This record gives sequence, C-alpha cells and structure tokens, in this order.
Amino acid sequence: MNDSPARPASTEVDILSRRRVYDGFCKVDLIEAAYTRLDGTPGRITRELHHHGNAVGVLPVDRSRKTVLLVRQLRIPPLVEHDTGFPLEVCAGLIDPGETAAEAAAREMEEELGFRPRSLQPIGAILPSPGMLGEKLDLFLADYSHTDNGGFGGGLADEGEDIEILEFTCRDLVDLLRKGDLQDAKTVVLVQRLMLDEPELFA
Repeated sequence: MNDSPARPASTEVDILSRRRVYDGFCKVDLIEAAYTRLDGTPGRITRELHHHGNAVGVLPVDRSRKTVLLVRQLRIPPLVEHDTGFPLEVCAGLIDPGETAAEAAAREMEEELGFRPRSLQPIGAILPSPGMLGEKLDLFLADYSHTDNGGFGGGLADEGEDIEILEFTCRDLVDLLRKGDLQDAKTVVLVQRLMLDEPELFA
C-alpha cells in the first residue's frame, strides 16, 4: 500500500529564468523554476542543467551463435571518482544534427564495432540522470553476423577514440551482470531487456 500523498492536480511548472554558465562540449544552464509542492503550497527551485545532446545505445546480437558485442574504452569521470576507468559498455554515441536515432545507431555501430546492423529494433528511451542531465538515450537491439565485419571499428581517431571490441556469449553476459561487472546504465538496461524478450539465448 502506498501512503505517499498524491501529486496535486496542477503539475504546471513555470521556468522563471535560464542562464548559460558554461559553454563547452557540455553546456551548463542555471534554471530557476516555480511549481506547486505536494502539499499545495508554492515552491521554487534552482537547478543546473547539463546538456551535450541526445544519444543512442546499441547492443548487437548474433542469435545464431548466441553472442553479443560490447566495447571498452577509457572513461575519465568514473576513473577519477570511482577508480573504474574502463567499464564494459554497449556501443553508443551522440545523435548528429539532422540525424534520426536509428541512423545514429547504425553509424555508431559501424564506427565503433566495424559492423553495419542487419536490423535495428528500438526498445525505448531512458533518461540517464534526470536530476542533472538533459540527455535522452534511445536504445536499440541490433542483429549482426561475425562474417560481416568490414575490418574497421575501434572508433574515430580524430575524436580521440581508442575502443576495444569484445564478444561475449549471452551466458557470459548473465555472469557479468550477476557479479556486478556491468555498471553502465544503458548496458544494464539493454542486457536485461534482451533477457526478458529472448530468454532462450541465455539457456
């Protein structure tokens, strides 16, 4: 039984001000907003909005061999904060201007893994950190075959990418998940979705 108070009928939020405080690769805006609190009284909050664009994440699956592809590359923020500089991840990247999420997913898969997807299945979107980030991540499952590799992959050198490509069986993927070796949010979501939709791959 949920004893939490109901959200009031009015969920309108007034953005009172928005000011750019940092304008690099990541844009940081300071937002002041007014809204109605749960008890019906007026509330006001000030928050930072970090935004660098929207992105995609792709988990490629070879169903005939029951394998998937993941990547590993240097990630400075988790290295500095958590001493975990090379997390296992699905391939991912930002959506370029004028590009659809599906087009970005296919491009990122080719750039990072060297494979063009045989098909892409959209499975929804997630907000990685809604208290701070403006980013929305569109997630996809993709079909690949190990015979289709064009000899590329590893990311774009002019973007400083140095990406290791790793192939795992689906059963190995479950072990990684259970041991806590998968910590990247988009990767955990995609792996769990594959487990729900196609449990036969993990038998």
